[in-house]
Amino acid sequence: MLLGAPAARANPGAAVIEIDPRAEALIDPRALRRRVQLELADVTVPPPVGQTEAALFFRVLAPSGSELKIELWERGVAYGSRVVAGGADAGPLLARRVALAAAELARELSDTREDEATERADAAAQRAALERAARERTRDGPRALRAGVSGAWAPQLALAGPELVSELHVYRKERLDLGAGAAYGVFARDTPVEAFSLSVGPARRVVLSPRWDLDIGARAAASLLVLPDARAVDGIVGQHQTWTASVDALVRLERRISRGVRLALGVGGGTLLRPVPFERHDGGAERVSGPYVAAEFALVLTPF
Repeated sequence: MLLGAPAARANPGAAVIEIDPRAEALIDPRALRRRVQLELADVTVPPPVGQTEAALFFRVLAPSGSELKIELWERGVAYGSRVVAGGADAGPLLARRVALAAAELARELSDTREDEATERADAAAQRAALERAARERTRDGPRALRAGVSGAWAPQLALAGPELVSELHVYRKERLDLGAGAAYGVFARDTPVEAFSLSVGPARRVVLSPRWDLDIGARAAASLLVLPDARAVDGIVGQHQTWTASVDALVRLERRISRGVRLALGVGGGTLLRPVPFERHDGGAERVSGPYVAAEFALVLTPF
């Protein structure tokens, strides 16, 4: 027979008890209903995912003449069983044992559902944290533009000017930087010079925190130099143009400004690979060569 269990008020899905006819010979259905009401009154089973309420279904079977088996089902899925020993003379004590077994099964299901809910909440929180970290992290590429001002200084030269660099990620964290720039300054303290350069080199960005990165790069550059006030360049009187090549390395500290923008401040050093000999306007001979100190101030724009 089917008996609605009043204890199901703790679970709006209305628990139901099905008693096998052979089990009715061992237990009083009315006594069982009262005991189930008492034992399940304080048990609340969370509903399964996608449902608004739990629907508990208990089956009471008699596998033998001296014991009862109670099973817990919900929406066609079995959630365990218990075997209760007792005979026809057990009376109310057997009903209480069966009710206790039913409550134990319900509590186990409740604990399982709560653990699953906690795991889902933890997983959702972890996903949210990862998504939040991804939103807070500045984009890494695969392409970016670095626009700013760079400069070089040595006892025999002082140059500064705008620079535009394309950052192209090529493998994992490694990338290739392709740049072009113009610089203006002086050679030998008072000889004006203009420099137009193209550069290429490898680089790698190291994440320090969600808002700070350390960018390390090296580059080789070829530059066209114009010395408009020089009397001679490369030993040729009246010549005002020449070229040089250089290599340098910079370490940039980058601060996240927004999702697609970083502020970069870099320092480093390099050396001229080709010396630049020239004569000053007053006829004095000069030769610019050797190492220099480099610096950079730029914005890194990552639209993708």
